Amino acid sequence: MALREPLPDVPARAPGSVRRTMHVDVGPRGQWSSPLAMEGAARDLRTGSGTVGDGPGHGTVLAEVRVSAGFDISRRLESLATTPAAAWTDAVIGTRAGGGFRRHLEEVVPPEEAGSLLRQVLDDMPAAALISGYGLMRMARRAGHHPSALTPAGALDRMADLCSGWRTGGTAVASIAAGLGVPMQDCPPAPPPATGDGDAWHDIGPLEMDWMRRRRCIDVRVEPDGTFALWAMFRDTVGEGGGDEVVLHEYTVRVGGVDGVVGSVVAEPRVLPFPECPAAADAVGALVGSEVRSLARVVPDTLTGIASCTHLNDLLRALGGVGGLLPLAGGG
Repeated sequence: MALREPLPDVPARAPGSVRRTMHVDVGPRGQWSSPLAMEGAARDLRTGSGTVGDGPGHGTVLAEVRVSAGFDISRRLESLATTPAAAWTDAVIGTRAGGGFRRHLEEVVPPEEAGSLLRQVLDDMPAAALISGYGLMRMARRAGHHPSALTPAGALDRMADLCSGWRTGGTAVASIAAGLGVPMQDCPPAPPPATGDGDAWHDIGPLEMDWMRRRRCIDVRVEPDGTFALWAMFRDTVGEGGGDEVVLHEYTVRVGGVDGVVGSVVAEPRVLPFPECPAAADAVGALVGSEVRSLARVVPDTLTGIASCTHLNDLLRALGGVGGLLPLAGGG
C-alpha cells in the first residue's frame, strides 16, 4: 500500500542554525516530447544565536537566487536567466536534462561555487523534468486516454530495477508488463506551509494547475565540539487549481556526525507511490564514513539499483551542497 503521510510542518529554526530552502516548478507537458518551462529559487538563512540584538527568531539572509529556464522538445536547455547572474551559465546552454546535465555542471561550475545556491537549483532541473511526466499522465487520463497508451515505448527497458519502486516483479513493473500502464497514485493533500514563522521558507508562489513542484528544506546545526546535525526534507507536488497541491513523493532525512564526516544517517519515507518504494530507506547507512561535502559524488556510486530511490538519492546528494555551510551554523 502506498504511503500517504506528508509532514505537517517543518521544524522550528534552531538558534545559530542555517536553513537552506529551494524549489523548482516545471510547467505541464503537452505530450511526451514537448517544451518545458522551469522556474526555481533558493535561499540560505542564518538564525540568530540569541545574543543581544540577535534573537533566536531573527534571520539573516546569507544568499538567495532565482532561476528561469526553458527546455526544448528534446529536453535541451535553450534559455536560462538567473538572478544574480553568473558568467559560467552560458556554458550550460544546449545541455540535455538527463544524466549528462549534472556531469556537465561538474565541468563548467567553478570549484568555489560547487555548493552555491545556483548550482543546487540547476542540479534539480533533471529531476523536475522527470517528475513532470506525472502531470502529463493526469491530464491524459482526465481526457479519457487508456493508461497503457501513456507508457513511453521501451519504458521497462529503461526503468526495470532502476530503483526500489521499479524492481522486477514489483507493482509498477508488473502493471506495465500486463498492459495496464503505470498505476496512478492516490496523492494526499499537501499541508499548507508553516504559518507561525514567516521566514520558514523563501518566497514561493501558488502552484498552477498541472504544474509540478519540487521543494527542499535543509537545516544545518553545528555544536562547539564539532558535532553536527542535518535535517532535510523534499516534497514533490502537483497543482490542483485554486492554489491547492497534492503530494507525489516525500522523504525526510537526519544525518549526524563530527568534523564534516557522516556518523549516522536515517531516511524516513512519508509519501511514495508503490509498496516497494520505502525499502530504499534501509540502504542509506552505507553513507556512514563519507564526508558531507562528497555526498553529491558518493551517493550515486553507493546507492544503486533496487537499493536506491531516485528521489531520495537526489535529497542525499543535495546535502553535499551544504558542506560549505557547516562553519556558519555554530550554535551559541
